[in-house]
Amino acid sequence: MESKLFFETELEKARVAESAAQEKFTRLSWVRVGIFIAILILAWLWNRMDQPLMAVGIGGLLVVFLILMKKHQVVKRVRDFQKNLQTVNEDELERLAFRFKRADTGLQFQEKDHAFAGDLDIFGEYSLYKLLNRTRTNEGSRRLANWLKNHADPEEVLQRQQASENFKSYPHLIQEWEATALLHEHAAKQVGAFRTWAAEKLAPQLATSMRLRWLSVVTLFIIVLAIAQLVPAWAVLLSLAVHMVILRRFLNSIQNIANRTADLGKTLVAYADLLKNAESAPYQSEWWQQRRARIDDSSKALNHVGNLFERLDYRNNPFFSIFIGIPTLWDVHCLAGIEDWKKVNHLRLLDWLNVLADIEAMNSLAGHAFANAECVTPEVVSQSTMMINATSMGHPLIPKEKRVSNSFGIAGTGNTILVTGSNMSGKSTFLRTIGLNLVLAQMGAVVSASHFSCSPARIFSSMRTQDSLEESTSSFYAELKRLRRLLELADAHADAPVFYLLDEILKGTNSADRHRGAEALIRQLHSKNASGLVSTHDLELGEWGATENYVQNYHFRSDVEDGKLHFDYRLYEGICRSFNASELMRMMGIDIDLTNKNTLK
Repeated sequence: MESKLFFETELEKARVAESAAQEKFTRLSWVRVGIFIAILILAWLWNRMDQPLMAVGIGGLLVVFLILMKKHQVVKRVRDFQKNLQTVNEDELERLAFRFKRADTGLQFQEKDHAFAGDLDIFGEYSLYKLLNRTRTNEGSRRLANWLKNHADPEEVLQRQQASENFKSYPHLIQEWEATALLHEHAAKQVGAFRTWAAEKLAPQLATSMRLRWLSVVTLFIIVLAIAQLVPAWAVLLSLAVHMVILRRFLNSIQNIANRTADLGKTLVAYADLLKNAESAPYQSEWWQQRRARIDDSSKALNHVGNLFERLDYRNNPFFSIFIGIPTLWDVHCLAGIEDWKKVNHLRLLDWLNVLADIEAMNSLAGHAFANAECVTPEVVSQSTMMINATSMGHPLIPKEKRVSNSFGIAGTGNTILVTGSNMSGKSTFLRTIGLNLVLAQMGAVVSASHFSCSPARIFSSMRTQDSLEESTSSFYAELKRLRRLLELADAHADAPVFYLLDEILKGTNSADRHRGAEALIRQLHSKNASGLVSTHDLELGEWGATENYVQNYHFRSDVEDGKLHFDYRLYEGICRSFNASELMRMMGIDIDLTNKNTLK
């Protein structure tokens, strides 16, 4: 497989590069230790011999030490980046085998009573989210989750498809993005605090008082005059006292920012790095060009405010604070610069973060498409009536070597497909196969099929209804509430019809009520803006459906061969005539013939 070879090659290249960077990092560490020892020796000799040349030597070695410290940081970044690339490629190789290493399940984005997410394994330990997810920031993860939960219109789907095709041509960039984000994994989680800070405003009286910072120019002039002995020293002291009063006025605001400087500074660096990558990306799709125009000069702007935060940090040095901070009103100048930056860039900042989230979600779609070259780009046709046409469609969460694909089609609203079959024959899996591929198609991703076309549809499922102790409801009542919501959705005025997936309908009641209720529901849905599939064990329901022109019967079957059950997981037309419950019970040690024996006695 081409993608597997790519990931293996990139993994080995990253290992070699990390090893080389680590060796260089170690050498630089020893050189720095050697220079530090040399400085101590020269300082000792200077103290003993009182030779001015020793001071020159110490100064020179200090400059070299600082240069090496800077280089050390660069090498460390290269080493960590290559280590992150290994993490990314290991993750991709595991994902190809449907082993999901990352802890993020996406369950934090799950919505109670969502139309389909709970039934179709959108989130969870083994889910569509884990299959797709290549995001590394909270904002990116949230955007991907929103794309999964909310269908896009056909025009947006087409733009995403084109962008995904464009992005997947640059797999190195997708991986570099992930590796860069991992360099700032902690900072990338601070975006909530970052948004809050960007929206905060100074109290009006403080904003008005900000102009007092220019008194520092007068004070500096007084200091110069005092040095020239043109004014008395008390004039300087008086000016500095005024400065202390001004600084005290702004103390709470400055302290509030200073307390968050470390986290906000890391966040700024993280997003400046990511935006720099985005600004230089060579993508050409219309979807990307629309977003590229919104982030022009964004990394430069974030680096600028990052420098302001760094300067504000100088206040923690007492010598700087006494000799520079107070005389120049340094803190107030930094605060003014930060506030001016927010006024200019607050709304732009929100836009930048939105673009970054979009890029990460698109990286997920493109990365999935690159890793699964056998998947196809679906055609989402803009029309008001229901249409799905799929050839060799498989479940995207089942490995290719185990996956059994089926073809499927449905056209028009008001139609129901009844799926009968024995236990474990594949009915529920087939319903999820259709639902998951329809979710993928309507978010702009590739699908697990050789051909797939559909019209816009509002997916609705009822497959895992459970009782609730909290609400004192039984599983049957929970299913009824779910079905009521289906009817409400089908009645709602919307451009797209509802596509429903109902598994083992009304299973919580007796067979007679189940049959009557299912028949009544299907009749009712026939008159609404909806079509879909219903799986059932009820053969009578299938027999009834055969008499209605808006109902089609399909089935899955099982065969007993040499005392063992065999499933082919293929979809066949018509009603299932073979069921395996009795055979399964025998295999589990239940003698179902015992009732007949007792009757004979």
